Amino acid sequence: MELSDLIDRIDIVDYISQYVELEEKGSEYWGTSPFTFPPEKTPSFSVRRENKSFYDFSSGIGGNAFTFAKRYFRCSSLEAIEKLKAFAGIDGEAIISGNKLAATTICRRYMSKKRTEKQSKGIILREDYMERYAKDYGKLQVWLDEGISRASLDKFQVYYDSFSQRIVYPIRNLSGQIVNIGGRTLDPEWKTKKIPKYCYFHPWGTVDTIYGVAENMTTVKKSGEIIIFEGCKSVLMANTWGIENTGAILTSHLSPFQMKSLAQLGCRVVFALDKDVDVTKDHNIQKLKQFVRVEYICDAHGLLDAKDSPVDKGMEVFKTLYTQRKRMN
Repeated sequence: MELSDLIDRIDIVDYISQYVELEEKGSEYWGTSPFTFPPEKTPSFSVRRENKSFYDFSSGIGGNAFTFAKRYFRCSSLEAIEKLKAFAGIDGEAIISGNKLAATTICRRYMSKKRTEKQSKGIILREDYMERYAKDYGKLQVWLDEGISRASLDKFQVYYDSFSQRIVYPIRNLSGQIVNIGGRTLDPEWKTKKIPKYCYFHPWGTVDTIYGVAENMTTVKKSGEIIIFEGCKSVLMANTWGIENTGAILTSHLSPFQMKSLAQLGCRVVFALDKDVDVTKDHNIQKLKQFVRVEYICDAHGLLDAKDSPVDKGMEVFKTLYTQRKRMN
């Protein structure tokens, strides 16, 4: 039997419920983190039966039943497999591949296979998925205080998740389908507790979409230009200023999938990444200029601090930077 077959036999909610008290909320189950100490008071540990996965927002640990067993019991791969076999009622059957590789090799191959599937297929969430969260402007005040408008929060469906204490927002592919949920913690002690400030609620391999493009597609096509930021908040801020031909790559480098999407859009691409990123050294951005005109914002006059996004110093500074943009040769 392959490790993947063993994992598929196990109901991850039933398995983890032996060790973590879980409360159902929609299609998710929440409990307190089993991986952090001292014990937390607010649930930040999520389990999803539909894709047989868990994610712990406190520690940043996520995976499947096999990953949980290894982490929870702090045991080897072979020991974790034996625990899963015992739960599944499998006795005496070896977890091996057709060519008799060791179980640890099977594990690595299984994980590699799953990563490939995530990159090529991904997940599509229901259009009403965001209805499980609250439209609570009081909880979103941290972004309102930074100058983001309520209209922008509404347009991009920015809500609040009381279970994980996070601002949450849907991430859509270019067709408008929800492929992930992004989250920003509101815990003021996130650094001390080593909680990720930003996270994704569902695992994925290489990021293959561009945040905000689906919502801004009409303006992008009409203007013949798209401005690319790193983070979603920059898209929201630009939208507040009336700049609606934007998107965010959700990281500091362009993936091959994102490069292909931008090439297919066929419009001018202006990269407005954070100041500490040298876009001229990005391999996929260099490839992109073979298909479309590529320009980039360069802070030649020190208007930004070291790690600032081009929108962080206000609309006038951004407009100045945009006016002084350069073409990539």
